[in-house]
Amino acid sequence: MPEFNYTAVTADGRIVKGQREAESAVRLNDLLAQEGLELVNSETREKLRGRSYASLTLKSAELANLIFQIGIQLRAGVPVLEALRTREGEETSGAQSKIRDRLGELVEQGTPLSKALEQFPRVFPGYIRNVVQVAEQSGSLAENLIELRAYLEWMDKNWKAFKQAMLYPAFVMAALVVFIFIALRFVFPTVTELLFELDIPLPWITRAMIACSDFVVNYWAVIVVVFVATPPGLRVLFKVSSQAALIRDQLLLKIPYLGDVIRTLAIARFLRSLILMQKAGIVITDSLAMARDVVGNKVIEQSVQRIENAVANGSSISQGMAKDRVFPALVRTMIGVGERTGSMDDALQAVVDYYDDLVPRQIKTFFAFLEPGLIVCTVFVAGAVAAAVFLPLVNMLSPGAY
Repeated sequence: MPEFNYTAVTADGRIVKGQREAESAVRLNDLLAQEGLELVNSETREKLRGRSYASLTLKSAELANLIFQIGIQLRAGVPVLEALRTREGEETSGAQSKIRDRLGELVEQGTPLSKALEQFPRVFPGYIRNVVQVAEQSGSLAENLIELRAYLEWMDKNWKAFKQAMLYPAFVMAALVVFIFIALRFVFPTVTELLFELDIPLPWITRAMIACSDFVVNYWAVIVVVFVATPPGLRVLFKVSSQAALIRDQLLLKIPYLGDVIRTLAIARFLRSLILMQKAGIVITDSLAMARDVVGNKVIEQSVQRIENAVANGSSISQGMAKDRVFPALVRTMIGVGERTGSMDDALQAVVDYYDDLVPRQIKTFFAFLEPGLIVCTVFVAGAVAAAVFLPLVNMLSPGAY
C-alpha cells in the first residue's frame, strides 16, 4: 500500500503534516476527513524517493565500472535481476549500491531496464538509455553494455589526460596573475612615492606602470569581484544562451594549436559515439542525433545537425560532409569508402584508431609550445616591472643626467 506525506488543515486553521498509508489520494482525503482534517496536498513517498535518485551522480570511471559489472555478468548468463544486485565483497560505492538496488526493484516489478535508468538522469545520459533500449529489443544487452564501458573509459582517459596536461600551465598563469596584482597593489605604490620624492624624469614604461598601479589601488575590490564572479557567470551564460556558447566555441577553435586539439577531441568523440550507436543497431539518423549530443562543441554540433538533415533527405553521410568543411578530408574519405563498400563500421573504426593516436600527440605538441610561451611571458612581465622600477634610477645615476 502506498505511503503518503500529507499536509492538512484542522477545523481551527492549524496546519498539520504527517505520513499515512492509503490506497489512493482520494482514500487518504476520506480518512483525514473522518478525523476532522482537510487535505491540502499529498505526495507519495515513492515520488520523494525518486527525487533523491534524480540527484545522484557518478564519475565517468565509476559509471564505466558499474556498467561493466552488469554487462560481464549478463554475458556469463546471469539473469538481469541477479546482475543488478550487489553482493558481499564487491567493490562498489554507496551511490553505486543504491543505484543497483533501485534498478533491481524496478526490474523485479516488470519495468524494462532502459525505462528504469530514467530515474537516474544525472547518472545515465540519454544516449546510454537509448543504447540499452535498442539492446533489450535486439537481445544484445551484454555486448552493448561492455561496448558502453569501453566508450566511457576512452572518454575518461582523454579528459584526464587533457586536465593533467593543463595543471602546470594553469598554475603558472594563476601565479603570474597573483604576482601582477601584488606588484601593482602593494609594491609599486611604495616605489612610486620614492620616485616622486627624487623628482627625476620618468620613462614611458614607468609612467604606464604607475597608471596601472593607480587603477589597481583605486579599484582593487572591483577587480577581485570580477575575477571571482566571471567564471561562474560565464558558465551560467553559456548554459542559458546557445548563441553565447556558439561564439565561445568558435573562438576556441581559432586559438592556434589549442583549436586543433579541441577540434580533434570533439570529432573523435563524435566518431566513437557513432560507432557505438551503429553497433547497437540504432538507425543512422538517430545515431547522428545521439552522437551530436556528446560532441561538446557547438560549431561541430551544428555541422553534425546539417549532415543529419542531409541524410534524412536522402543523402549519404559523406555527401553531407562534403558540403561542410568542419570535418577533415580523411574522415570524409574513409566514410565515403565505408559507404561504397558496405563496411561503415570498419571505416569508422579505422578513423577512430587514427584519432586515438593523434589526440595524445596533438596534446603534447600544444603543451610543448605553451610551456615555453608561459615562461617567456613570465620573464617579460617580471622584466617590465623591474625595468619600470630601475630605469629611472639608472638614468639618474648615469653621467649627464642633470
